[in-house]
Amino acid sequence: MELFDAHTLVMSAVLLIHIAGVIIVSVSAVVLVMSTLAVVLAVRGVRATWAWGRHSTFGPANRFSKVA
Repeated sequence: MELFDAHTLVMSAVLLIHIAGVIIVSVSAVVLVMSTLAVVLAVRGVRATWAWGRHSTFGPANRFSKVA
């Protein structure tokens, strides 16, 4: 009996390809979650900055306000 026959080589190659695929999918999922979190935080930051600018008493949106 040989040490490495054809069946062992094929099964080893299939296992290696499967592990590589699982690693690729895992990394893709982590990158997707991190980029989604970054976009959500950026949108919230822009909204908060925009709302703060609109509600401040020194901004250009309130220069004609009667409360000064």
